[in-house]
Amino acid sequence: MQEFEKWLARVLLLNGLLTLGVCLGWLGEPHSGMPLAILIGVAMLGIGAAALALKQQRLGWYGALLYYGVQVVSYYAYDGSAQWAVKAGVSLGMVLHLASGVVVLNLLAASLLLASGWVLWRQRRPA
Repeated sequence: MQEFEKWLARVLLLNGLLTLGVCLGWLGEPHSGMPLAILIGVAMLGIGAAALALKQQRLGWYGALLYYGVQVVSYYAYDGSAQWAVKAGVSLGMVLHLASGVVVLNLLAASLLLASGWVLWRQRRPA
């Protein structure tokens, strides 16, 4: 296993644990908006994907794609009616103000999504 892959899998594990901490209210205010079961499921997906990635299984990197994929975009309506946000412990966002609400692009999740995709691409099997 390459050092970069180990580092990336450990970052995934840390992110999964931070997401669980945010969901349960251990790190800041408890998450509101989405059902708690979905958020805890996403956190467990990150933790499980990291465990598989550390065991050098490709399924872990597919889980990482899904885990980071749901975090890339968040949406908050101005009137509070609609919301989509899966927050991890750390995010670096770019905010876009629209007529009906705010869209936040999580650049950190996007970069980790691309890095996980790159690891999968490198591990592809020749046809």
